[in-house]
Amino acid sequence: MSAPASTPWWRTYFDDIFFRLHVSLFPEEQSRREIAAMLELTGLPVGSRVLDLPCGWGRHTNLLAEAGHAAFGADISEALLRQAAADAAGSHLPSRYAAADMRALPFADGSFDAVFNVFTSLGLFARDEDDVRALSEARRVLAPGGRFLLESMHRDDVVAAFAERDRWVLDDGTEVRVRRRFDPVTGVSHERWRWRRGEESGEKRHTIRLRTATEIDGLLRAAGFRNVVYYGDWTGEPLRHDSPRVIAVATS
Repeated sequence: MSAPASTPWWRTYFDDIFFRLHVSLFPEEQSRREIAAMLELTGLPVGSRVLDLPCGWGRHTNLLAEAGHAAFGADISEALLRQAAADAAGSHLPSRYAAADMRALPFADGSFDAVFNVFTSLGLFARDEDDVRALSEARRVLAPGGRFLLESMHRDDVVAAFAERDRWVLDDGTEVRVRRRFDPVTGVSHERWRWRRGEESGEKRHTIRLRTATEIDGLLRAAGFRNVVYYGDWTGEPLRHDSPRVIAVATS
């Protein structure tokens, strides 16, 4: 049964098909490099309480637990949470997972030493008010002096080399073809993914809001974050107009 037209796309998009189409795009070596960078940029000591928000299939959450942190993951997708929990159990990792909307977290005030929000997750909502609510919730669950790290695609860089069409073949032979349309007024990229593997095929559509560093900074400040440092990549390079991503590290 299809979702009602009024249902936001992201409530049903992140299913088992999403996992299958994305898991091989993020090899473990890449996830490990990203975790090492997150810990370096935030200066977290071992044993910190960390919330991965949203956590997807736990590719970062479980590595945080492996590194000796008290790792928690929250996500709206039950399909991805099942995968995350199964991977944690299979590796005997003490990761903890919760089904939750970023805008209404089921955690007490000051529960975490750090909150990580990566993979342009803030771009899912259509309205700035929802993004500020999500950021405010992240700030609420941070302990005093806690660190918040946000990673996003950088609109300036994406638009400079915007690809209307793309294609690739996954490790399992699945062929993926993508068409994109960018609205320069709203900053929204509309994407249609068509995939085929043998006799199997399907289509997925989503929209994502791409933001400039200026817009991201405004949202962070509206949510109450003040001390914000910006980087242009996981290597810790300073943010430039042509940086591939925006990484913000803020203190609660």
